[in-house]
Amino acid sequence: MRKPFSLYVHIPYCVSKCPYCDFNSHVAARIPEREYTQALLRELRHYSEHEVWASRSVKTVFFGGGTPSTFQGTSIGAVLDEADGLFGLDERPEITLEANPGAVDAGRFRDYRRCGVNRISIGAQTFDAELLRFLGRVHGAEETRQALTSVREAGFDNFSLDLIYGIPGQTVDGVSRDLSQALESEPPHLSAYNLTIEEGTPFHARYRQGLLHPLDEDVEIGMAERIQRTLAQAGLDRYEISNYARTGFESQHNVNYWEGGDYLGVGAGAHSHHRGPSDPLGERWHNERSPAVYMRRTEEAGHAVAEHERPECRQAMAEHLFTGLRMIGGVSVPAFRRRFGTKPENAFPEIAGWLSEGLLVETNHRLHFAPRGLLLANELFVHLV
Repeated sequence: MRKPFSLYVHIPYCVSKCPYCDFNSHVAARIPEREYTQALLRELRHYSEHEVWASRSVKTVFFGGGTPSTFQGTSIGAVLDEADGLFGLDERPEITLEANPGAVDAGRFRDYRRCGVNRISIGAQTFDAELLRFLGRVHGAEETRQALTSVREAGFDNFSLDLIYGIPGQTVDGVSRDLSQALESEPPHLSAYNLTIEEGTPFHARYRQGLLHPLDEDVEIGMAERIQRTLAQAGLDRYEISNYARTGFESQHNVNYWEGGDYLGVGAGAHSHHRGPSDPLGERWHNERSPAVYMRRTEEAGHAVAEHERPECRQAMAEHLFTGLRMIGGVSVPAFRRRFGTKPENAFPEIAGWLSEGLLVETNHRLHFAPRGLLLANELFVHLV
């Protein structure tokens, strides 16, 4: 029996483009939902005949974007039916769809539930009206609350809420208010992401011009500590740097990414990864980013691969540590040695220093961040990649 894999479906369309976003998202006067859905089905059929994916079931599906909730339930259902028919969905698959408040109504949530989606991820970001405007969001706090009510009424007991912290103008007390309002809906999963200024975004241009000033690092650390403490008290355990969940509600799709599992990405700009059992390096590829080019390429060839690569050994080792150390459980040292033939600290001498400084800890042959190391993780990761 071959191992199941995860399926990522990218829907790149948005109502508006947020100034901090560097994802492959596009604003269109008319969203070509039918044409794009047909392209997704063509691509799935192409990969069902590929030796890497044939005879393997799908354990998780994630509809990301963009804003997947711009698509009707019939389109989402068509993709799920095709995936089930071609590969077979596991008996109890995790099927997640991202939704933005204001871009979906109660009826749409019920449609998603009927077609097989069993997990919703709501992009709240913040409940502060002024900060929402700064982030370029088109929804308000009340729309987030309405969306969460609709999710519950549609029968979803598994849902997640996304928050952003470290926003210029935000305070630690403001983060506490966001957490308090988020927890009113009793989410079984919550993600709290630190705002980063990504190259190529409007925020980055404003930063280069001196018009946008990131918060002081100590303030951001204070926010991260407040988040950790508040969510722990609410019964949400931290299982990854930015993710918290009640037991049994961890995102299995994302865990597969962090553990280096196989995933097939379909859609414009989607990424894929495959590694055979005796292959320490693996391979990965990504699709054309332009939705128009993607649709044309799938019509011509059945796929739209733009670039294919096999990482070098050091790069593969760095990525193994980068993704694994994001997990609170960390990285198995014996598994690293079996895969790469050496210990992590031999490949990256910095690790020995982090261990001696108490930033990293090795417990039961697993390498993981100490609490102080988690606060400085982004700075430390730079040394790996």
